[in-house]
Amino acid sequence: MNKWIVNNYFDYLESNFPAYKQSLTGEYIQSLEELFFSVNDVFVTCNLFEKEIFQELNFINLIREFKTYFSRILLLIPLNDRYILDALFRLLIEKLYRMIYGLNHIHLNESSIRKHERWKMGERLEGKLSKKDDLDLLYKEYSNLIHHSSPTQTDLLNFRQLADYETELLTYANGIVNNLKLIYIIDFLIPLLNEKPLDLASRLTLSNELQQTCKSHLEEVNII
Repeated sequence: MNKWIVNNYFDYLESNFPAYKQSLTGEYIQSLEELFFSVNDVFVTCNLFEKEIFQELNFINLIREFKTYFSRILLLIPLNDRYILDALFRLLIEKLYRMIYGLNHIHLNESSIRKHERWKMGERLEGKLSKKDDLDLLYKEYSNLIHHSSPTQTDLLNFRQLADYETELLTYANGIVNNLKLIYIIDFLIPLLNEKPLDLASRLTLSNELQQTCKSHLEEVNII
């Protein structure tokens, strides 16, 4: 991994959220770096799918959307607003569910993958995934959160009050991101790359740019 990549993100925070950047201490900086590199793992692997061999996938646009919205996690962190972050997580869970569904139903066109009901997708994926229970639990949990059926302590805070409120958002975000990333790797990335092996240049890119925890999963199945 290249340290300069995360330094670019900190430069962005310095320019656009100076108060937030100045508030970061050693522990929080380390946690934010961890989040950045986890997001980067997804970004780097999704970039592989821009290669020509993947362009006929019936879910290629969902992959692009997943990559774009996943990177937006880093934009929301300085806002310190958990509800907005939860809304983004709900969207990402939905995208990932449909990507996995498309991978397992290559005969469907993109519009069908986008429109099929969650229960129908769940039934058709039964017994095919290693992390289906985790994915279904996330889907249910974040569907409930987005409906805001229970009030929270930050609901009525203005933006200045929210900026000063201790939400432990970094710890929370890292937990969800790592959970999502693991499902993405195990039930989407590895099965897809087993079907369409990477060229040497792509394998070197992954080896050089991914965190070791992410690389280990791919090394175990000889993808890199």
